[in-house]
Amino acid sequence: MDDARFWAIIDASRRGCDHRSADEARWQPAVLERLLRALTPDDIEAFALIFEALHARAYRWDLWHAAYVIAGGCSDDGFADFRSGLIGLGREVFEDALRDPLTLARLPRDTELSQEGMRYAARRAYEGLTGRHLAVDVVHAIEPAGGQLDEEVFLRKYAELERRLDPR
Repeated sequence: MDDARFWAIIDASRRGCDHRSADEARWQPAVLERLLRALTPDDIEAFALIFEALHARAYRWDLWHAAYVIAGGCSDDGFADFRSGLIGLGREVFEDALRDPLTLARLPRDTELSQEGMRYAARRAYEGLTGRHLAVDVVHAIEPAGGQLDEEVFLRKYAELERRLDPR
């Protein structure tokens, strides 16, 4: 499993999903899990390692500030779900957001940014195929990278995200 194959699987899961459906089997995490079940256990494990490394890479204050503005608040768990959803949007959106979180303002209003299930799709696929628990260990920082800003400062800095993504 290399980065190109990882992102191709993410893209396929995005193309094959419908977040507006009431049927969770049509949501991206379920589609991703089905795609991963077609791989070998070793490939699923490699996919999970890449996913977790990207998830850790996005553990940054600037992204947390942006997520907070977009959602009108963002807990630790909410930020984990946001980072999972960010990966689910594909390489270009992910890399652009890491370069500048304000690029998220270009996304359509109905873009699903919080995707808790994306983080667990590989584990579910692996366990479904092998009957064994998938343990993926990636070094994760205790604190987000970068500097934490005062709320007043980051609300002003990322105000464009609120106007663009908040349907109010």
